[in-house]
Amino acid sequence: MKKQPVKVQLVGKNNDRYQIKFPYLETPVEVNEQLYSKMLYSDQYQFRNTTGTVNRTHPG
Repeated sequence: MKKQPVKVQLVGKNNDRYQIKFPYLETPVEVNEQLYSKMLYSDQYQFRNTTGTVNRTHPG
């Protein structure tokens, strides 16, 4: 049985840190650009925004 991806939401950017909202956490988690990029293209996370799912086509 395949695990379902965790549904997360990018809620903002503070200087060089990305603020990501995880379910069941009240405070967004701040990550650097490298980790954000890894999460964005990972099958373990599904980024959502107010209009739907974020397109995660890998550049290149």
